[in-house]
Parts: sequence; structure tokens; C-alpha cells
Amino acid sequence: MIETVCWLFGIIGAGAFAINLFPQLIKCYKEKSAKQISVGFIILAFVGNLCSAVFVFYTNYKTGLWQIPIYFNYGIATLLTIILTIMKVKYDKDK
Repeated sequence: MIETVCWLFGIIGAGAFAINLFPQLIKCYKEKSAKQISVGFIILAFVGNLCSAVFVFYTNYKTGLWQIPIYFNYGIATLLTIILTIMKVKYDKDK
């Protein structure tokens, strides 16, 4: 029972972290502006997700414990960071 509850918390937490950039993407798209997004934020978000993903993959490989919600988190978060970067470049260039 406790294992199931922990997995549910893991899935919910990973999902929340994975999509936390989604509202910002929607706002940038609607406003056609990304001037409120700092380049430093984008760089740190990308580096943080990438480094954390490498760490998790390596430790999971060594221990044999595969944490699927964490993979979902870093995969989606990295994808959204890349999309935000593209929007930042496109909208800043247009202005």
C-alpha cells in the first residue's frame, strides 16, 4: 500500500515539475513576446534538467532501480525548456 502511495506521489510530483513551464509557454505564445524570460533562467533550467537526468540515469543504472516518473519529469521539462528557448529567440528577433 505505501509503495503504491509513494509511486502516486512520484508521478504527481514529476508531472507537476515536468509541466511547470507550460503556463509560461502559453503566455509567451499569446503575447508573442518573451522579453519577461531571462536568458539566465533558460540556461539554468536546461543545465539543471540535463545534469540531473544524467545523475538519475547513472545511479539508476548502477542500482537497478528504474524511476520512470523521474525520466518523464526530466524529458518533458527539457523539451519545454527547448521550446521556450526557441520562442525567446524568435520573439526577441521579431521585436
